[in-house]
Amino acid sequence: MIGAGAILPDLVLYLRYAASGQITDAAGGALRVAIDLFNSVPLYAVALALALMAGRRWLVLFAASALLHVLTDFALHADDARAHFWPLTGWVFHSPVSFWDHAHHGRWAGLLEGVLFAACMVVILRRHRAVWVQAVVLALTAIYALSFVHFLGHAFADRHWAPW
Repeated sequence: MIGAGAILPDLVLYLRYAASGQITDAAGGALRVAIDLFNSVPLYAVALALALMAGRRWLVLFAASALLHVLTDFALHADDARAHFWPLTGWVFHSPVSFWDHAHHGRWAGLLEGVLFAACMVVILRRHRAVWVQAVVLALTAIYALSFVHFLGHAFADRHWAPW
């Protein structure tokens, strides 16, 4: 559930890429609403509170993971920031730091993110020896690694390194 919650905020972007081949999240209309919905701090906070009240551990992990993702995005998106407090407000915070944009310290922030992610994956793989858990973790790691290569290309070469 942690992995699913961690990917959920970017799910719309992955689906958009699968459907159209477009990499950027520049969008309007229904797509913009979907991106804001999937990146909403208030919605994930309510989901987390309801999960805690209901005593649903799997839903707590799911909502907390998604909330951690959007809070990290809040701190690491500069020119591509989202309306993280939708539907309460459409206000967008443009962080001075980006995890991929070299103009906003993306080289260091992106490398730090990659190192932290790799360390977390090692801990998870060591703690969970079940083959199915390791397979899911490795699949999610592969998805992250593909995205990471793409964003490192922006940070270090100001161009795409990935084939997409």
